[in-house]
Amino acid sequence: MRTVSLTQPIRKMFLAVAGFLVAIVLLESDGLVSWANHLEIGPLRTVAVPITAAVQKTLHPLGVAAIRDHALEALARAGWTDDAALLARAANPPRACDLPGASGCATSVAANTPNPASTPGSGSGASSPQPGANSLFLNAPGAQTPLLGDVPQTTVLAPLPPVEPGKPRVVALTGDSMMAVGLSAELMREAAGDKNLRIVKAFRSGTGLARPEVFNWMDEYPAMLGEEKPDVVIVAIGANDGQGFVVDGKVLPYGSEDWRKVYQERIAEFLAMVGEGGARVVWVGLPPMRGYIYNEKIADLNRITYTVVSQSPRATWWNPASYVSDEAGKFRESVTLANGQTMRIRSTDGIHLSDEGAGLLTSELLKWLDPPAQTTSGATEAPGTATNAPVTAPAVHARPAAKTKRHAHRKAK
Repeated sequence: MRTVSLTQPIRKMFLAVAGFLVAIVLLESDGLVSWANHLEIGPLRTVAVPITAAVQKTLHPLGVAAIRDHALEALARAGWTDDAALLARAANPPRACDLPGASGCATSVAANTPNPASTPGSGSGASSPQPGANSLFLNAPGAQTPLLGDVPQTTVLAPLPPVEPGKPRVVALTGDSMMAVGLSAELMREAAGDKNLRIVKAFRSGTGLARPEVFNWMDEYPAMLGEEKPDVVIVAIGANDGQGFVVDGKVLPYGSEDWRKVYQERIAEFLAMVGEGGARVVWVGLPPMRGYIYNEKIADLNRITYTVVSQSPRATWWNPASYVSDEAGKFRESVTLANGQTMRIRSTDGIHLSDEGAGLLTSELLKWLDPPAQTTSGATEAPGTATNAPVTAPAVHARPAAKTKRHAHRKAK
């Protein structure tokens, strides 16, 4: 019986894998550095960051990274990415005189040109004001405010000006998955037939304000907006921010005083940016979470954001707890309707809102954004007076019918 040697196939497989790894290192040395910086603060990141940085420094003279960057920009122009900042860079490539090593362009840049990337807390190594940075962000209200106590359970949304005829109110929805899951879908669905509202999507799951080296909202948000000038910005963000980060080479553990100060600055910068141009901002607080330890983090993050947002005259910190929590303000997974049926208001992960749970918030937000002219009794309703009063089961009478209709439509397909 003939014996088949496995030496050659194994050798070929080893060479193929080795070649693949070499190609990855050559083409993705920048990506490896980014991967290392994306890691959670800990031993793995401590080892990975210097190693990948050394590899990148060694390979940089070969110019492979520049070729890769040009290829990515070409793909961006072809529509192969949804990264708003990359698309913006591809649409406006740098001039030859702006490239490293080139002589300066003839047209000078004004000294007060906004430069969010150099503001305090906006990068992994920035923690103090830099010369020439935009004073709007450096002096953002709430950046240095001492941490306030308990957050309010109910909030009144101050009335908005009437919508001008023929000029829809532009509403930007921004944040992480707390906006992307449930909340944005319900707001867009309910506002779809409202000629007085135009919704702009400016959110990205898996992001936050704690790690701008991973995803820098100071760059991404303006690119997401493009030419849009929001009248109102609804923010839901922070669920990923309960982690440590590095500033000026120093690890700041989550919850430390130094961590809190830097994170507070980053919130203030972000708030100042989204409120530029006089936009009214509603910052939706994080709801109670199922996990005890995680919920404690969320409560701390809510205190910090409330401390900052409460200092801005054009922003309101809006607590969703009274809509989706139980009588004690704790996590609640479902509610019982008047007809005895149970309706889930939170996702199975114990973090996000379900569509129905989001609907409890969006119905109030829509009344505020474009209040009805009259109540069912015929009396004129004061615009923008929606409050965070506790919601009882009868308040969600329209939701099950809407879901049944959509489910029927899916079955028909």
